[in-house]
Amino acid sequence: MRKTKRTTWRNVVTTKSLVLDTDDDFNDLKQRIESDPRYAGLKKLCRYHFREKRIDYLTESIYPNRENNPDRIPVLFLFSNPYPDSVSRCLFLSEPHSRGFWGRLSESHHFNDTKLQQLVREWDDSTTPMRIAQFMVQGKYENPFLLYFHCLWSIPTNQVGDLKRLFKGKGELWNEKVDKVSKEELQSLIDDWEIKHIVVFPSVIFNEITAQIAPKGWRGSIKDAVDTFRKDRNITRYWESLSGGDAQYKSSSDVHVYLALDTRRKDWGKGMDKRYFTWAIDMILDRILRRVS
Repeated sequence: MRKTKRTTWRNVVTTKSLVLDTDDDFNDLKQRIESDPRYAGLKKLCRYHFREKRIDYLTESIYPNRENNPDRIPVLFLFSNPYPDSVSRCLFLSEPHSRGFWGRLSESHHFNDTKLQQLVREWDDSTTPMRIAQFMVQGKYENPFLLYFHCLWSIPTNQVGDLKRLFKGKGELWNEKVDKVSKEELQSLIDDWEIKHIVVFPSVIFNEITAQIAPKGWRGSIKDAVDTFRKDRNITRYWESLSGGDAQYKSSSDVHVYLALDTRRKDWGKGMDKRYFTWAIDMILDRILRRVS
């Protein structure tokens, strides 16, 4: 997998390449993508180059330019891998089952931005995804943070299990061409933008990049901690009950990794002032502010 140039606000969708060592690996992966209905979305995003044994595919990221925002705190929102439909729409989590993420983010007391709320409220599939993408990459929201959106594994599939299944029986290929290169790219992103805080949504990625395993029952623990905090407003007790959800990045003790609720739980707590998903994000961002102050 070759790294591409850093995206600009005009180009949140980029092309990356998976270069195979043998004709057999190239033909086998091509056949899996072309014939298995689980990869119908990925198939639309791929181009094949037989001579080079190279598969080009579209993927996504949101990297605001910190040079234009030197005083803001860079925070990385880290996901597993992109949804093909969202890549096609040019915005993270923009396919119908996932776009509620942007509503939850707009409800945060840190991102309670009227522009973002308006974009979410007036959602139009033909224009809103790119408008939100540009808004986020330009960093036009009013708060101390600068959000980066990145997927650990850049190949788009509907589920991370589908991505692993694509490489079933090809452990060395997965380890060397996908996983190893992906983690090197993550490290470069952290170094380039001096990121010290990573918010992880799926627990599988938390397990991948920290030296510990997500606590058993972590979703319920976050829910219970939010319920308790709403009663007593004791932030210390909140984090004491979630001590396993605040860890160090494997490669640097200076980088903190926080476990949020996964996006499938973004609608937990209907009828609340804020959903549990948004509460978890707010508590993490509050903790970051305390750490840097």
